[in-house]
Amino acid sequence: MPDPTPGELLGREFITAVVMFHEAVGRSLGLTAVERKTLDVLRRLGPVSASQLVEHTGLTSGAVTGLVDRLVRRGFAERAPDSQDRRRILVTLKPDPALDRQLADVFGPLGADMAGMLDERFTPEQQQAISDFQRATTDILRRHTARLSRGDL
Repeated sequence: MPDPTPGELLGREFITAVVMFHEAVGRSLGLTAVERKTLDVLRRLGPVSASQLVEHTGLTSGAVTGLVDRLVRRGFAERAPDSQDRRRILVTLKPDPALDRQLADVFGPLGADMAGMLDERFTPEQQQAISDFQRATTDILRRHTARLSRGDL
């Protein structure tokens, strides 16, 4: 394997920092990083089917079933029939004002620091390039997460 390029090393360092941050956030809530990020998916998308969680997390259907079971058991989420299709079950984030306050305490300062850094260091055009890079990277990461979840090495 060739020596990593400076860009690869920077990417690895960045991804490690993101993973470690989310692990710390999850741990502070008594959750794993995956459980915490799944709550974020539910918050962003609203009620979703298990297959939609598979699509958005890249996890296998079996892993998502176990994940949802844990979130339901711990009171963070609930399963409910889809009002449009009673055969389908949706996973819904349960309202929790205390959790909302905790997340605001964690992510409010982070969001402010990130917005300030972007505004101070980068032009609107550069911010657009960064945004494009993040979207493309997210797509690549989801694709490879799904590949690894399927056992395709």
